[in-house]
Amino acid sequence: MGVIKDRQTSLGTVYERYDSNNELIQKFGMIGFIKLSTVRRKTYFIITDLKGNLIEDANIYLNEKIGDDKYKKRETAFSALKVFYSFLELVHIDNPQNLTSGDIRDLRLFLEGGKKEGSVWSVDLRVRRDNQTYNNYLNVYRNFLEKMYGITDSFLFETIKIGTTIGNGFFAHAHKGTQERYKANKKVFKQQSVPKYIKPYQYERIMDVIERSYGIREKVIIDLMYNYGLRIGEVLGLTFEDIVPSYKEGYYNLIIRDRMSDKPTQRAKGVITPTSKDEYNDAWYREQGNHLGYQTVLIEEEMAELIQEYIDESRDDILLSKSPIKRENLKNNAVADRVSTTHLVNNENQYIFLNHQHYTPITQAGWGYVLRGIFKEAGIHVDKGSKSTNLSHRFRHAFAMKRVKSGMQILELQKELRHASPKSCEAYYNPDDEDKVELLRKNNERYKETYDKDKNK
Repeated sequence: MGVIKDRQTSLGTVYERYDSNNELIQKFGMIGFIKLSTVRRKTYFIITDLKGNLIEDANIYLNEKIGDDKYKKRETAFSALKVFYSFLELVHIDNPQNLTSGDIRDLRLFLEGGKKEGSVWSVDLRVRRDNQTYNNYLNVYRNFLEKMYGITDSFLFETIKIGTTIGNGFFAHAHKGTQERYKANKKVFKQQSVPKYIKPYQYERIMDVIERSYGIREKVIIDLMYNYGLRIGEVLGLTFEDIVPSYKEGYYNLIIRDRMSDKPTQRAKGVITPTSKDEYNDAWYREQGNHLGYQTVLIEEEMAELIQEYIDESRDDILLSKSPIKRENLKNNAVADRVSTTHLVNNENQYIFLNHQHYTPITQAGWGYVLRGIFKEAGIHVDKGSKSTNLSHRFRHAFAMKRVKSGMQILELQKELRHASPKSCEAYYNPDDEDKVELLRKNNERYKETYDKDKNK
């Protein structure tokens, strides 16, 4: 019996099929690109095979059929269809309309990931998708098959009754409703545990790895999340003009805002996103606050100097003279809209953090690939193969937990996290077993101290 294995690359997952003698007999997979059209102001999702051939139906679906849907939905469909067409290549099916019930069962096995034995071949995949992600991908396939081919009668669309709801209809008459779910879907239970955060000792390990194997870029990005609580999208959306001196000597402000030139993954939360460049001059865009034009994060002068050091290093003229392509990409693809009157060299605003290879702004996918390597070298668990865990957000959770442990109250934490409501801060209290033991120990110590004082009175 043969086995299928996966290998992660910066462009996507490559699959390799081996026979019973462990000889490689097939290499397959799909490569994905995300492109922003500067003319139409639209983001395009593009899927090709390993030879560079466009997957026409997938691209029509992503950019026409659901082209006006929210970015997150399209991004999920983009990921799901890469897996779908990789499977079709595995089983040598040219047209999705030719899928049989048996093929769909094999597709579900392939989609689950992990290590499993099938009737014809086995899978030994590092990626293991949780039930929610699995269901989300199946929902994409249903929508894709229906919108592209009018298919609604395959095994994927079969449903089962899971319960009945009773409520009041018009004129207070009892109204019964039937709850159903797709047979192919898995049950999803409410997650009881909370996401883990980066502990201080893990942060030290990460910094050691960066010192040995990486550079200033990685140190700055991680410090902005861990020590200042920025989200990864806010970090990647920072530009030259977003670093301004504070009225307090020895400090700087980072300006968190959205621009028309931002890609969706460079957007901030809690600020209004402009719909045209004309809005840069509107009063709301120049006002600070939640759900207004911008927010600010105070940083020390040392942090601002480190950011400037990275800017100088990455834009070094001698380095750029050795690579005309990098210089051209920096000039054409890293430029951000100018929205303030801050003095800049050549009056040109650029996104700060760059992809080392192409000198375009680094994407969240590109950063995620780098971060996984850092975590692996630091020996930090990354939920191996899981695509659902936002590794970068662990640093923001750490930022919040450090403040909670220092005794910060929820209203103060709300301001630190730049949330509109203190209620939303509760999600950042993520104690694990180690924290619970520490809390129990401290409570016992406080109780013992109180008891001893009362006893000695």
